[in-house]
Amino acid sequence: MNDNTFEVDPHQCPLCGQDNRCGYRAGTSDCWCFHTSVPMALRERIAPELRGKTCICRECVEAYHREQNH
Repeated sequence: MNDNTFEVDPHQCPLCGQDNRCGYRAGTSDCWCFHTSVPMALRERIAPELRGKTCICRECVEAYHREQNH
């Protein structure tokens, strides 16, 4: 087994570690993130090994937008 291998929880936000409430991962055909823009600058904060494997939560997206507006 490779020591660099770890499990990725697709329900966990890669930035804050909280539940990302991903509707798609929960088995529905819709998700909150389908109706908002997740800025590339925020997505770039995700560790490379987690990119494309788990979603950022709504709280982190909203916090990012608040940071940019101050």
